[in-house]
Amino acid sequence: MKNILLLSILFCTIAMPAFADLTLQDLEVIRSIIKEEIKEAVDPLKTEIVFIKTDIKSIKSDIITLKTDVAWIKGSQEGVDKQISQSTNLTYGLIALIVVTVGVPQIIMLWRSRGESAQDRRIEELAREIEALKQQRIMNP
Repeated sequence: MKNILLLSILFCTIAMPAFADLTLQDLEVIRSIIKEEIKEAVDPLKTEIVFIKTDIKSIKSDIITLKTDVAWIKGSQEGVDKQISQSTNLTYGLIALIVVTVGVPQIIMLWRSRGESAQDRRIEELAREIEALKQQRIMNP
């Protein structure tokens, strides 16, 4: 046990003067290693950023062409809407004209028939009166 104790004291005294001090050269080596690692990690990211920027530019140009296409479609749609409304109004006008040309004569004929039926009734009444008067005259000459 004494031997172990002496050996452990001996090892502790030998290890004591070894301090972990870093010199400027050690720090420079560590910095250069870190810079190289960062550079290796950043370089692929830079190339990827360049590709992404070119993709964004192409997407922006596609969006601009889409905007112009949508504006053209809206303009043509408005033109079609105007044509449809004009056609609808023309159709309504033609329907009204047809109704007037067919309906007015029918109404006139209906009024005439009503007037004629009143006249026919009056004629029938007068014919009955005449017959009644004729019969009275035959009986009373």
